[in-house]
Amino acid sequence: MRNVMVLLCLVMTNFKPSSSEEYKGLINALINVFAQKHVSTVTASTCWSSDSVNRLLLGLSSANISVGFRPSAIPTFNTWYRCGILVDVSCTQIATTLFRQASENRLFSRQNDWILVDPRRRRRRQDTDSTWSSSATALETFENHLADAYVLPESNVLLLVETDDAGGTWDIWEGFKVGKAERIRVYKHGTVTSDGVLELNRNSVSPRTDLRGITLKATTVITEPTKFDGFYPFADADLDIFAHMHNDLNMILQDQLNFKMDLEIVNSFGWDLGNGSFGGLTGQLQREECDFGGIGSFIRADRMMVIDYTIGTFYREQGALFKQPPLSSVRNICVLPFKTEVWMMTFFTFLAFTGLIVFLSRVTKKFKNTDDETLTVLDSVTIVHGAICQQGCTMNLNTVSIRVSIFVLFLTAVFLFTSYSASIVALLQSPSNSINTIKNLVESSMTFSAQITPYSEVYFDETDDPLLRKLYDKKMKVEGSRKFTVASEGIARIRTEFHGFMVEVVSAYKLISRLWREEEKCGFSEIPLFKLPILALAVVKKSGYKDIFKQKIILQQEVGLKNRIIRQWIPPKPVCDSSNRANQFVSVSIKEIYPMLQIYGCGLCISIIILVLEMAYSAYTSHHGKVDVPRKNIDVSFVYNK
Repeated sequence: MRNVMVLLCLVMTNFKPSSSEEYKGLINALINVFAQKHVSTVTASTCWSSDSVNRLLLGLSSANISVGFRPSAIPTFNTWYRCGILVDVSCTQIATTLFRQASENRLFSRQNDWILVDPRRRRRRQDTDSTWSSSATALETFENHLADAYVLPESNVLLLVETDDAGGTWDIWEGFKVGKAERIRVYKHGTVTSDGVLELNRNSVSPRTDLRGITLKATTVITEPTKFDGFYPFADADLDIFAHMHNDLNMILQDQLNFKMDLEIVNSFGWDLGNGSFGGLTGQLQREECDFGGIGSFIRADRMMVIDYTIGTFYREQGALFKQPPLSSVRNICVLPFKTEVWMMTFFTFLAFTGLIVFLSRVTKKFKNTDDETLTVLDSVTIVHGAICQQGCTMNLNTVSIRVSIFVLFLTAVFLFTSYSASIVALLQSPSNSINTIKNLVESSMTFSAQITPYSEVYFDETDDPLLRKLYDKKMKVEGSRKFTVASEGIARIRTEFHGFMVEVVSAYKLISRLWREEEKCGFSEIPLFKLPILALAVVKKSGYKDIFKQKIILQQEVGLKNRIIRQWIPPKPVCDSSNRANQFVSVSIKEIYPMLQIYGCGLCISIIILVLEMAYSAYTSHHGKVDVPRKNIDVSFVYNK
């Protein structure tokens, strides 16, 4: 059993009932029309006899369409299926009340298929002259019953007008108004017969997309009125760049739908005032002071209670921008040029050279039986250390084998030193990648602030993310009045300080492209903080223009007009020109040479400690007895030039 919702009431009047045979052809025609519309349920409001009602019930049920015949309140909520409403306009009093309630609740929509019939008009027409026409009858019927109703282009109201006395053919007319204050217009929709033959007019251009030059009111938001000089191509805009983008989109929409736009400017998108009413743009739409929003706004649950949205237009992207700290500040770059296995191989290679030199020295002395002193282990270590540091060796090596080993040692050290030097130069100029999540951002020593935008404070007030709450409490509150600032100041702090700045990427990219040097663009990174919904054009609740606006905006996207607007207004992300960066001179700071200073300090301290130990040992030996050390007589002569 299909779950359906009855939309309108079945009401009874004092009209004289008609026979079942009189409505047989009309009922067959109605069944065909409802089936063609793919409705799931029909609510009938007629003055027919019980036999005719039963025939209608059986016919629609056989077409798998449920029928409602009970008085009920008109539902104001939307359903997921299409609904049909059958109204006999000859029941004048009931039809008038029904149309007024439907207009107040905006039930003349694409979701509801209204079909009006007037079976008594045929008998009235028989008493008149032959100057009768189907179009005049349709226009008269619509004006009599729906002249003041909310039947805008979104409505789907059809009228069946009988065209022959035999009761076998009906013209189908559709009627709507392009504006609330405009006169209703009728267009022929097709023809249906009692035998089930349905012919529809297939027009390439729907008359519903021609608003015939009417004026629609729109409202846009300008948050920086002091910088606003009007809408014109390539205007200098920062926060209001999306107002310019949507204005270009609306200009195209005017041409597509043939209407004029009366634009008003406010300074707020509108927030809930606490009593169910809104201010700003949303408030004007809620009070129907304008027809649609001239700028896209975020789709929020509280706003959807009072307004409707058409379709997404542009993304208002934001992110935390900052410069990654230098690699030397987070890692010891002295050990980064080689991987661990290369360091291990290098250590064992030089250790082997140290042992080889000592071995060759002692073996040579043994076989030559000389009194020359052999190289000690410390001497060998000194030679290897000199090769590593490219310092050479001052010792007199009188054996060929040792000289060959020393030659191979220095040759090996040259290749390793060249690879190490080339890698260390690149690392000195490389930024790190240590901050790539919100958690890294919170745990770093970076300061943080945010751009002043209509949504900045709302982002942090409404977020449930504990990391974002911690970011705000730990880093932004301590900034005081500088926690929210303009884009130019925040971008300047990124350039000169270790500072993070939440900013709309449109503003950031423009400032970075204009003010930063090429080598500075290579160091900045971006982390998205909030997942923002797409901007969408808003309309009044249950607007009669919602769907046609959606169709035309989708068409703009399909043919590339929307992408053209994006390329015109949104600057691309600044690209790091690596070839140009290579030509830039980058000075080495204390941070880069800090590991070397540590080695120097440690070596100095070890030398002093050894000196103290030597002095203590010398004093100890002097106190407990002198040690005779053989001395050689050294003849030192000084030559003076006279």
